[in-house]
Amino acid sequence: MSGICGIIRLDGVSVSRAELELMASRVVYRGPDGIAYHCDGPVGIACLSLDTTPDGTGACRPVVVPEHGLLFAADARLDNRNDCAGVSPHLHAGVATDAELMLGMLRHAGEHGPARLLGDFAYVLWDAGHRELHLARDPLGMRSLYYRIEPGRVLFATEVRQILAVNGVPRRLNAQAVGWHLCGMQTPPGQVFYEGIEGLKPAEEVVIDMAGRKRSRCFWAPDPERRLRYRDERAYADQLRELLTEAVRCRLRARSPVGVSLSGGVDSTCVASLAGWLRQQGEAVPPMRAYSWIFSELPECDERENIYRIADHFGMPVREVPAEETYPLVEEAANQPHEDDPFFSMFQPFLDRSLAAAAADRVSVMFYGSRGDVICGGAVSDVPGMLLAGHFHRAWRELEALSRITSLPRASTLSRYLVRPMLSDLLGGSRLARGLHAARCFDSSRKPRRGPIRRAESYVFPGFLHRAGLPEVEPVRAEAANWPRRAPRERYIHVFSPLVQQGMTYAERITAMHGVGNADPWSDRRIAEFILACPQYSIDSVIEVKRLARRAMAGIMPIEAIGSIGKVSPEPLYFAALRDKAYDKVLGLMTHSRCAELGFVDEAMLRERFECFVHGNAPSFDLWPTLSLEIWLRRFW
Repeated sequence: MSGICGIIRLDGVSVSRAELELMASRVVYRGPDGIAYHCDGPVGIACLSLDTTPDGTGACRPVVVPEHGLLFAADARLDNRNDCAGVSPHLHAGVATDAELMLGMLRHAGEHGPARLLGDFAYVLWDAGHRELHLARDPLGMRSLYYRIEPGRVLFATEVRQILAVNGVPRRLNAQAVGWHLCGMQTPPGQVFYEGIEGLKPAEEVVIDMAGRKRSRCFWAPDPERRLRYRDERAYADQLRELLTEAVRCRLRARSPVGVSLSGGVDSTCVASLAGWLRQQGEAVPPMRAYSWIFSELPECDERENIYRIADHFGMPVREVPAEETYPLVEEAANQPHEDDPFFSMFQPFLDRSLAAAAADRVSVMFYGSRGDVICGGAVSDVPGMLLAGHFHRAWRELEALSRITSLPRASTLSRYLVRPMLSDLLGGSRLARGLHAARCFDSSRKPRRGPIRRAESYVFPGFLHRAGLPEVEPVRAEAANWPRRAPRERYIHVFSPLVQQGMTYAERITAMHGVGNADPWSDRRIAEFILACPQYSIDSVIEVKRLARRAMAGIMPIEAIGSIGKVSPEPLYFAALRDKAYDKVLGLMTHSRCAELGFVDEAMLRERFECFVHGNAPSFDLWPTLSLEIWLRRFW
């Protein structure tokens, strides 16, 4: 939400304030509460403050400890303020800023410091004594930080465009990032669309010395061996409710009022209900306003009934945003990507409308339930877990439901969802085999069965994808190889999906552009650790979708709401835009396109595929990666 940027001159030349002002000028929306500059010889830093707290403790400004040669800045929301204050007797949790408390913990805990910080954060620490620059990012990747190492300097910033603003930084397209984007928008964390610039990965600490040498480490990761086994299955729901309540409470440390992007689905209704419930319990939390999509022309997408069940129960005013005014791609000005990358939502017009309304209502923070789908949904099947726990009847019902949904014969269903997963879990050498498989690079002599290239549509040139050097195994799947059982392994892939991570970065950026903070209680490291340690059959099933989240809301959310919440997709709005409302614009994006000119796609094949879809002669296909890339290339290249 706030922003930081800076320059470390490795050649000893002094950094000027003008250089920092140029970087800060690219993201002025991150500094409505002021911009602070600190220049000291070859070290310069700027902090742009978007403070959503009621007491100023979330302010972003440089923290200087001259006696120890330390300079620190953080774009952060710290959740364990008392723990951090406890290790710094000279700081008081009631008045110290998050950045001051974070620095105190880092000084006290040394290399263990980053892992002891709870919350959303990205920080920079210049240690003059050791002549080292430390950069770090929170484990769930809710705040961003980018850097560029050159022979004579290091540049770092919250957004890539700040680095691009610096004199002498080249603008060269990173073909590998483009390749990832065209393969289902699965661009891994750390991959940037401009050559020579890198992004910090979630839970990564990077240290750069005065010779420009870099070393990095992952300071946190969930434990693959951790397992929770409760006798009473209700205990899992109780613990999730406790963790999610605390996650909501931490993010309600904000000025009044706060907003929630409320649909009728499980994830956002859980967030809204817990915020309303905390207020009913007499806790000093700000009131919440809802901002909701209302469908008239597409009633199958409308969730008004459940939205108002929640809003009325907790006395929450609702600002309705008519879907018919937010068709994707219709208004060019409302469908523009950010300079940093081509990733933006096809439903950006709705996001902009709701955030503009929230800003007009003086909302400080907008709550989303974005990661709830992968935390408590995601269709991770765990029939073997049910059987091992003795839930034989439930396992049989699950298999029957899977057979109906997938239209597979019973024998094939048994093979896919029971026999193969059990063999995978039982084979002693399977983890080693997966590790060896993850290490293999893409072999151009054959079509890979796994990896990003299988996600690419047929009109994307295979030769380009080969030249881009995409691996056969996606990084997140290689990381998941450490998990010994298939169901937790699949959950890990869902939780840390690159596509989901890009969505988090996008949401933080678009809210900041409206002067509003961003909060997603489901993106809490404590919840992720818990969910990964749970029996996966207790979390979700085809019989009871998002089973654990629903059960956690007992006694908080109205009973009729728990029974009626579901998953309604707004995709029909997008398809209607492609076929009718924005047909000419989409066709224009496929004519003399930059994607074809640069050798990424076969334009003739793309147009033919699109026309077949529009006329109902072919099913829908993943067109958005190409459209979003084309819009971005035309806008910024």
